[in-house]
Amino acid sequence: MSQVFVAQITCPNCQNRFPTPIERVLNVVEDPSAKMRVLNGLINIIHCPHCGVQGALNLPFLYFDPDNELALVYMPMEAGRDEMERQKAIGDLTNVALESLPPEERKGYLFQPQLFLAMENLANKILQVDGITPEMIEEQKAKAALLRRMLDASSDEVLEAIIRENDQTIDAGVFQLLAMNVELAQMSGQAADLQRLLHVRAKLLEGSSQGQRIRAQNEMLETLRAEPTRETLLDLLVQAPDEETRTLLVAFGMPLVDYRFFQMLTSRVDSASDAGEREQLAALRAEILEVRQQIEQETRALYAERSKFLQDLLLSDDPEALARRRFAELDQTFFNLLTSNLEEARSRGDTKAVQALQRVSALASSLMEETLPPDLQLFNRLMEVESDQEIEELLETHRDLLTDQLVEFMRQTESETREQGSVEVAEHLASILRKIAEIVGS
Repeated sequence: MSQVFVAQITCPNCQNRFPTPIERVLNVVEDPSAKMRVLNGLINIIHCPHCGVQGALNLPFLYFDPDNELALVYMPMEAGRDEMERQKAIGDLTNVALESLPPEERKGYLFQPQLFLAMENLANKILQVDGITPEMIEEQKAKAALLRRMLDASSDEVLEAIIRENDQTIDAGVFQLLAMNVELAQMSGQAADLQRLLHVRAKLLEGSSQGQRIRAQNEMLETLRAEPTRETLLDLLVQAPDEETRTLLVAFGMPLVDYRFFQMLTSRVDSASDAGEREQLAALRAEILEVRQQIEQETRALYAERSKFLQDLLLSDDPEALARRRFAELDQTFFNLLTSNLEEARSRGDTKAVQALQRVSALASSLMEETLPPDLQLFNRLMEVESDQEIEELLETHRDLLTDQLVEFMRQTESETREQGSVEVAEHLASILRKIAEIVGS
């Protein structure tokens, strides 16, 4: 993960000193979220526990991407009194990066990192490596500025006016940017920012043309989720207003797009009342066939990649280091493949394979849990322990995490699991909630 140390900081507002984590070296392969933190200016953000003031520390750091052999150093002018001091700081950062890597990954690009005095220029370089052109960068900046205006709107009336005035500009990119900021706010535990972001999202879904399209797509997907039949899928595909919506429906309802589905569609083509309708339905059939074929090809390729990754983990001398470097590949496809391999090994009685796969499963689950906010990590640990003593020890140790938000989440989960018939899990949660009430009061 990123190289972090704890520093004592004096608050510029209230002058109180407090400890805060400082990031010095960011490995984007081991810590995929590092890229988004840099691009969003969220590196070395401090939050004073005494007065609540928040801001960014303008400190040097090294950002490196082993996959692209890219090393970038942010070195503001105030970071050193002279050039010699700044070069020494760069050398120190480089040494930390080299020491964090196995010998075979210590390559030449790390010895000649590119130097940036401005965060904006460093962020632009990262985007250029990803194939983002200057024009695309300017477009993204405009979207970010628009999102900031909406977040800073003094009232709902002002927010709604901004949305109306920029309706042509508000596209899928704005919603993607909003989603990334929501994720970052969740990861950093910024409850107030998260609430404001979700409020803006709700207003965009309600008041913008793109938002209304997304709402319509979500409603169609919800209809299919509620009634997952071939007839429902076919009706929705006929009604869908555009290719994007049809692609979403086919991807979501992929198990239904089989021989019987195409029989039904062909029957509709043959029984269409006029030539125009037959032509539209025939074109829809060809489009669905093409989309299905593309999804199947992409799925096969993805499963082949994840299968190779699983084999690499099983054969690796240091599977944890490998899993951290390729953390982005620990996705749902990987876990699906891992589960199917475990079931297969159990069915053939291969104890050695089962144990090896279970070790990989435990490692992957542990790394995934590291990305969760501390309160959700506590929730998972509480769900795993059984004895009252262990539960009470966890709750006492982590009293600071027993917030209203966590309690409400646990209450909702308890209610949902009880409705689903998981009485034992619900009772476990109810017991934990009673103990929390005893510790912090109802």
